Amino acid sequence: MPTMHGSNLVKAGDYKLSKLVMRSLVIPKTIDIVNLYTNIEIFEDMFSPYMSGTISMNESFNLPEVFPITGQEIIELEFKTDVEQVKPVKKLFRVYKISNHKPDPNGKGQMYTLHLISESGLINHSQYCGYFVSGTVSDMVAQVVKKHFPERLWKDRFEVEPTKDNYSFVLPKTYSPFKAISWLSDKALNSVASDYSPFFFFETFDGYVFKSASKIIKDGSASVQDYYYIKDKLSAPDGSPSSLPVDGPLSAVFHRVQALEELNRFNMAENIMSGMVSSCLVVHDLLKKEKREQNFREEDVFKDTTRLGDKPHYKPSEEENRFFYDVASTYFYLPVTTFTAYTEANSITDNMKHEDYFLKRKYALNSLMTQKIAIDIYGDSTKRVGQVINLYTPKQSADHAVQPDKADKNLSGQYLITSIRHSFSTAYSCKLELSRNAMRV
Repeated sequence: MPTMHGSNLVKAGDYKLSKLVMRSLVIPKTIDIVNLYTNIEIFEDMFSPYMSGTISMNESFNLPEVFPITGQEIIELEFKTDVEQVKPVKKLFRVYKISNHKPDPNGKGQMYTLHLISESGLINHSQYCGYFVSGTVSDMVAQVVKKHFPERLWKDRFEVEPTKDNYSFVLPKTYSPFKAISWLSDKALNSVASDYSPFFFFETFDGYVFKSASKIIKDGSASVQDYYYIKDKLSAPDGSPSSLPVDGPLSAVFHRVQALEELNRFNMAENIMSGMVSSCLVVHDLLKKEKREQNFREEDVFKDTTRLGDKPHYKPSEEENRFFYDVASTYFYLPVTTFTAYTEANSITDNMKHEDYFLKRKYALNSLMTQKIAIDIYGDSTKRVGQVINLYTPKQSADHAVQPDKADKNLSGQYLITSIRHSFSTAYSCKLELSRNAMRV
């Protein structure tokens, strides 16, 4: 039977947990643990190739011994925000660890935490490469996934953006599938030459994604929802500002930000040291026995970059340009081997392409993580990593009420959701980590 949390009146924070089952892979045992947990947390992250989670347990059946729990169990989870139009989310996890084990002093119960990892995450640790791949990075990534993971994990659940590159590699025997994909992602080139963008491989409730940041932002911007950080409560029946627009099946209160924390806005010292402002790549060609240099400045790519925000991180200044802009503020040194063994079957002449993408990738990755904000919202099972939201925050000043433009430009604007923590206890909440790759002022 589906479990209802909260009152019979649908309100923010209510959810339906229709399945929470633990199944052993060693013995024919299955147990419903829907009434044994105190807290569940599930994590999606754009920088992680698999999902993870925890379940805090409080029970008197001594499951670690009598079930027993040994790290070879499957957790079947199905839940949704308690709104009729919202579809349930289903996911299988593997138990891989128990921690925080605290027996009850009276000897009649115990508390502990089950650590969860998605099936692919656990399988990944037992698989290794050690074979030849060639062609585009997108084709190679798809080949690695299909070779090492069961079809049920990726069939009709794998979104791949085609890349325009061409390589020939031997993936080392010491590389796990996800390590190989991460290594390949560093070499992927998206289809728009003027808009170089780094690629990411990650997992959501909907499946796997291999896309460039540029494509993620474009796709996420196709349907942008508004979120409001407003402290005062107006007269709406649900306690939300009566002026909030309702977009989708969830009421206005779901678009109200409960808490906001800016994790990072800028770090100019770090920007300079990481090469975001200006940098130089010095390569030593091992075959030609020559040195080549490649220079980069933010203004070289900023205009063509698909971005959230309006302003570059560094604005040219006559007083400072001679230190940070006119000459490279950061140097990178790499050995290269420009030419590979040419055959009719292998016409690739550059199997590294460091000079094409290395400095741009450094910039793009660092810029994406420059401004980061964490917000708490009521639980929304439709939220996914890679979506774009529009955040409204009023000016943080004493006279904000009389100013014509009431939005704080430093905090307001569009952001990419880069990670989500779904939390379930007596109520359901989400913590979203938001990022953007350009400044607002």
